[in-house]
Amino acid sequence: MIPTGPQQRFKLGERVRVTQFVRVGHRAWTTQVEGVVELEGMRPVGGMEMGGKAAASHQSTLRLRTVNDEVTVVALDENTKVETLDAAGVR
Repeated sequence: MIPTGPQQRFKLGERVRVTQFVRVGHRAWTTQVEGVVELEGMRPVGGMEMGGKAAASHQSTLRLRTVNDEVTVVALDENTKVETLDAAGVR
């Protein structure tokens, strides 16, 4: 059987807010971006120094188009919070 990729969690064209928490030492920062989902995918993690292991290690990503018509790609991890937004606010 040929393995299939992970199931899509977000619909294309869906408006979302992504909140990430970054901790450095005793300080913590929060970053947020809102936009429309253009693509949900996986990217390889690692580089040439990992050899063949880089092909097996992947990280989830979300490509968003912001209200300023900018495109950003967000790497998703266990500390990332993704909220689906609708016309009336957060769903």
